[in-house]
Amino acid sequence: MSYCKIPIFHRPFNTMAATLLILCCCAVPGTSADSPPLPPASPPLTLEELKNATYAGIDTTPIKLTRGLYEGSPYLPGGASRQRIELLESQPVTGDLSGDGNNDSLVFLSEDDGGSGAFLYMAVMGRIQGKIVNIATVRLGDRISVRSISVDKGQITLDLLLFGPKDLPCCPSDLVQRVWTLERAALVERVGKKRQGSLKPATLEGVEWLFRGVIPQLTEPDGAGGTLILEKERISGSAGCNRFLGNATAAKVPGDINFKATKITNRVCGGTVMAHEEEYLEALRHVVKFGYFLGDLTLSWRKKDGTLGIIRFAPRKTS
Repeated sequence: MSYCKIPIFHRPFNTMAATLLILCCCAVPGTSADSPPLPPASPPLTLEELKNATYAGIDTTPIKLTRGLYEGSPYLPGGASRQRIELLESQPVTGDLSGDGNNDSLVFLSEDDGGSGAFLYMAVMGRIQGKIVNIATVRLGDRISVRSISVDKGQITLDLLLFGPKDLPCCPSDLVQRVWTLERAALVERVGKKRQGSLKPATLEGVEWLFRGVIPQLTEPDGAGGTLILEKERISGSAGCNRFLGNATAAKVPGDINFKATKITNRVCGGTVMAHEEEYLEALRHVVKFGYFLGDLTLSWRKKDGTLGIIRFAPRKTS
């Protein structure tokens, strides 16, 4: 407890003036009278800033991205193989991980050297004294898919889809949770890998999936508004204007799935909505595989020319 000496004033000094003087002299410890005000929080990093930032912990020297991409020189003169590092575009996950009162951004990058590997990295980015800083980076592994991402009380939790010991090179099946905290400018894994089961259609249940678009373009076409819900091998949702119902049939290979979808309403909507609706339903009817990309659901569907298209959905939990 701290004390301050109050002078004894002569009686002509009135009581209110004395009270004001006492309050000015005896500030409560921890208030603005004896502590400087906290600086205003820095504005969050924009996607454009993150796409042109410098990242450490991937190569021996920091890598500067330009419009979200870095390409090194060919490993051999005239060769095609080279290091390629790309910022995976998604809405950055934010939270105060460094404890400075500012929101840090959690982003993901892929590294491809021209071989069969595709390594995933997680980086924490912040703004310190006005400058964009790569606070920490950690390598997650080869050909890893992120099912969900959460930041809570300085802790990062990732639900991942990994390759199990018996999986085919095409088809990972292990559902695993990993947890990190930021300590002294390093991402430290706090809990060992926790296996949560195997990939199956039931992992899609309990969520309303909102159509986002196609990869790599992530903007939703005008009027699309598609949704998808899967419950016990039944699918339903909106194609943008009309509702649909159908079935989902899983195969033995993890991630393989087939949909059948039929419209159950016959509304007529204006603009380009109907055209987008038919494209959306046509894609759903030819789905052959499902997976994940940075917390979103991805459905691979076979086009008429035999190639695969990928449509992407954002999760919205249902009650």
